[in-house]
Amino acid sequence: MKALLLPILLCFGFSLAGQQLFFEGFTTFSRTKYKESYLAEKTPYWGGGGRVGFGADHVQVGGEYRGNLSNPSFCACDSISIANYGESNIAFKENYKGGFVRVKISRYPSMRFGLVIRLGVGVINTTAVSEKNGISLEQAYDPTIGFNGEIGFSTPIFKYSKTMVEVGYRYNYAQRPTLNIAIDRPTIPSHNAISHMFSFGLSHGFVFGERAKQYEHARQNWKYRKGWRG
Repeated sequence: MKALLLPILLCFGFSLAGQQLFFEGFTTFSRTKYKESYLAEKTPYWGGGGRVGFGADHVQVGGEYRGNLSNPSFCACDSISIANYGESNIAFKENYKGGFVRVKISRYPSMRFGLVIRLGVGVINTTAVSEKNGISLEQAYDPTIGFNGEIGFSTPIFKYSKTMVEVGYRYNYAQRPTLNIAIDRPTIPSHNAISHMFSFGLSHGFVFGERAKQYEHARQNWKYRKGWRG
């Protein structure tokens, strides 16, 4: 957790001289791409979370929380190595807390369409759930570090609005070690916990200082009102 204090302090330090503050809530649809034995099946699941960011008009740093609304589940019943365990299902409950750097390429990022690029790192807390014969057992992994990169776009919900629709694709990477839940349950092998994620959210930005005056001037500009994109 100490590793997260630095990006949080940087967020507040950066915001002291910053021009923008924004909040975002989002939902996600993901598919796993684990690369080990019975976990290789591409499994969909849903999630959701929120972000807060501080900084300049085009670049912000901030923090994010994300959790699962449903969990990816796998049938541990086809591998020769686990044949003696009978049919068993493995699911993964997970949440993520981390920091990010966000860049939006647009002339007026808080009220215009633009390309969004985001890089993040944080702590992932995962619990494995093994279900067999109607009995569920849980075992938590030690917290691990996860990395992610995202590209997407942001566009206002209507003209001049600072409330934006955010759509993006994200690649998530983490490594999970081998985990033993119980003697009568299959061992979960170490694996790359990779997932492909698509997100949809709404954000709202607050612009300050001289940059806020420029935004207001743009709104009042006659050419802008006529659809000029400058």
